[in-house]
Amino acid sequence: MRISRMLAVGAFLLTAAATAASAQQAQQARQPVQAAPSGTDQSIADVYGKPKTRAEVRADLELWKRSGVNDFWKGRHPPNTFSRKYREAYAEYVRMRSGPEYQQEVERQSAM
Repeated sequence: MRISRMLAVGAFLLTAAATAASAQQAQQARQPVQAAPSGTDQSIADVYGKPKTRAEVRADLELWKRSGVNDFWKGRHPPNTFSRKYREAYAEYVRMRSGPEYQQEVERQSAM
């Protein structure tokens, strides 16, 4: 009888500790994200990079489609990103995104 009482008390304490930890995590999740501590020169742009213009985003999407990577993302399941065809299409996307095609597409999207 004494052992079962000790197990019940232990289970209760374990449950109470888990509940307290869960409540603390929930409280931290509700707190707003704060800016960098005062005295630092770090901004959101430093962390995430310079914001993209609408033309830049649309140009990136157009190159994604033009390279053929978009075709692999049809259906319910993600593509096999290790397949040779996918890697070739993605390499073409990276090449175009890093090359003059991107700037040309940005200019074309800006004119629209």
